[in-house]
Amino acid sequence: MRDKETEKFERVGRSYILLVLAAGIILPLVASLIMCIVMGEIRVDLVLAMSLIFGIMIWIIMLMMIAWGNFSSLFVKKTAKEVDSLPYRFDSSFQGRGGILYIDMTNGVIGFISSYNPFKIQIFNASRIDRIETIASAMTGIRFVFYLDGKKITMPTLLTNRVVSTKSGIGAEAVSKADAFVEILKAAKARAEGRM
Repeated sequence: MRDKETEKFERVGRSYILLVLAAGIILPLVASLIMCIVMGEIRVDLVLAMSLIFGIMIWIIMLMMIAWGNFSSLFVKKTAKEVDSLPYRFDSSFQGRGGILYIDMTNGVIGFISSYNPFKIQIFNASRIDRIETIASAMTGIRFVFYLDGKKITMPTLLTNRVVSTKSGIGAEAVSKADAFVEILKAAKARAEGRM
């Protein structure tokens, strides 16, 4: 099963960068060409001016979608369908804004599909993770955090645009969920280190 393990964690994939750049360049050009055809006048200066305007609008929208993880959610879901074909039994999974985390406690293995590398399931021995903790803040949200090969992965259990007390019903539930995943990750890490 070690042959399936990912050697180097890649939070952002090259294919994702190419997809974003292609969408950011092609969409404004296509939108400006369509507008020029509708207006009945295709001139280079008009196409370029409209491309600039549409480009600014599209890049703002794309950056907002990327920040919230919506830009790649369809690709992440498609890649997630391939998880069942892997030789691991993932007991727990968590889907957050940054991607989907899978945990196989029996084998001490974790799988991760990053929202910024949505075409690849990355498999890691759980012994490679460290600094696993819950971060609970009324102002910045509630999440669990761990480091994989020194790179921080944050999985929010509660994000909101308002202040939520960690003692309130919804806040306490989010803290409890984050704590549960911290314990699951620690157990998987202990299992992986025990197998070495």
